[in-house]
Amino acid sequence: MQSPRLLIVAWAKAAVISCALSTGWLPAGVAAQTEGQRMTPLDARTLAGQLIDARQPAAAREIALSLVDANPNDVASLVALARAEIALGNHDAAITAARAAKTAAQTPTQNYLASLAMADVLAQSERFTRSQFWLRRAIQHAPNTQAEQVAVQAFRRVRRANPLAIELSFGLAPSDNVNSGNANQTINFAYLPGVLGEVEWLVPADERPLAGLELSLQTDLRYRIAQSETNRTSLEFGLFGRTYIMSSQARESAPDVTGESLSYYKVSTGILHEWRPQGPNNPYFARLNFTNAWSGGDPYQFEIDATLGTGFTLANEDRLSISGGVRHTSRHNSDSEILTYSLRGRWARTLGNRDVISLNAQRAHATSDTTDLAYHGTTIGVSYDFGDIIDGIDLETSYSEQFRVYETSAFDPAGREDRISSLRFDVGISRVDFFGFQPVVTVQGRRTDSSVPRFDTEGVQAGINFRSSF
Repeated sequence: MQSPRLLIVAWAKAAVISCALSTGWLPAGVAAQTEGQRMTPLDARTLAGQLIDARQPAAAREIALSLVDANPNDVASLVALARAEIALGNHDAAITAARAAKTAAQTPTQNYLASLAMADVLAQSERFTRSQFWLRRAIQHAPNTQAEQVAVQAFRRVRRANPLAIELSFGLAPSDNVNSGNANQTINFAYLPGVLGEVEWLVPADERPLAGLELSLQTDLRYRIAQSETNRTSLEFGLFGRTYIMSSQARESAPDVTGESLSYYKVSTGILHEWRPQGPNNPYFARLNFTNAWSGGDPYQFEIDATLGTGFTLANEDRLSISGGVRHTSRHNSDSEILTYSLRGRWARTLGNRDVISLNAQRAHATSDTTDLAYHGTTIGVSYDFGDIIDGIDLETSYSEQFRVYETSAFDPAGREDRISSLRFDVGISRVDFFGFQPVVTVQGRRTDSSVPRFDTEGVQAGINFRSSF
C-alpha cells in the first residue's frame, strides 16, 4: 500500500498559522545570505524546509543536524530534521527526531507542530492507527481554528488509508428504571380460574422500577482485508458492556437487585462485504455476525445474524436505504430458540436550511416454540436533525412507535399485544472538545403498554456520551 503524503501542504499552512517557524518561500535576504553570508537559525530552517519541498532532503538534513547540534531543544529544527529523515526513508531516525521535538515542546504551538510531525512520520511509515492518535494530540494543542482544521483534514486522509477503523463510545446515564420494572402497583393474571383471575396481586419490590446510574462502553473494530475500485471486504469485531450503580433507595427496597445482577455484556465477530456495481451512489452490503452475550455474569444467548442491504440516491438527492435480515438466537439457560426475519427501510432528505428529516420503518416476524417469544411486529419512526440551534449546540430528536402481537402468552390464553413508544433528544456540545471527542447529552423516554399488565413498563433516562467530532 502506498503511503499518503499527508502533510506536504499542511506543513506550509501550519507554519503560517502557528508562528512562522518555517515559510513556503525563500526570502530575498536569505538568498543573499547563502552567497557567503551567515544565516540566522530562522533562515536556516526556512532553507531546510525549501530543500525538502525541492526534493533535496539530504541537504536539508545536514542543515537541520547543524541546527540541532547548536540547540538540541530547538523544536522547529527537530521538526525539520524529522521531515528530512522521513523523506530519505530513515523511519526510525525520523521518529526519534519527532519524539525529541515533542519532549522539547513547551508552548501549544510547539506541541501542535511536534505532534503533527510525529503523525506525518508514522503515516508515511504506514503506522496509520498511531498516526491518528498523534493527529488527535495535534488537534488538542491547535493554537487556533485554522490550525485545527489542518490537522482534522490530515486525520481524515489517514483514516481513509488505514485498513483498521476503530469506533469508541462510552457514557453515563442516570435512569429511573434500570431494571425495566413493571409500571403498575398491582396486576392480575387472566389465566387464573374464576375469581382468582380478577384478584389484584401486588408487584414485588424487586420487579418495580428501580433507579440507578448506567455505565456503558462500546468498541467496534473493522479491518479491511481486501479492496478494489468497486469492492471492499472487512472483518469486524465488537465489544459492548453495561452495568449499574444502584441508588440508595433501590438498594434499600430491593437489596438483591445489584448492578452486577443487571449487567449485560456481549462480544461479536463478523465479516462485511461492500460493493458498488452501479457507481458510487448505489452501494450494496452483506454482513454476517456472530454474537455471544452474558447477563448478570452468566451466559445468556448466542446469535447468528445475516443482513443484506442497499442504498439509493434519488433524483432530488433524497436518500433511501433498504435492508433485510435473518437472525437465529439460542438461549443458554433454556432450550429456547428464536428465528427472526426482518425488513427495514429508511428515507432521508436534507432541507433547504440544511436540517435533515428522515423516516424509518421495520417489519419483523419471530418464530419460537417458547411462549412470549414468538411475535410479529411493525415499527415506524421519524427523526429530525436541527443542526446547530445556537452557536456550539446542535439538536437531533426522534420518535418511534412499535407494535408487537404475540400469538401465545404464559400470562393470557388469548395472547398478548404490546405498544412500545420511544422519544429521544440528543444535544451535542461542540464547544467542549477533548482530543477530538465531544459530549452528547441524551434524554430518552420509553413506555410499553401491554394487554398483559405484567409487561407494562415506563422510564426516563438522561445521560452523557462522547462522540468523535470528525
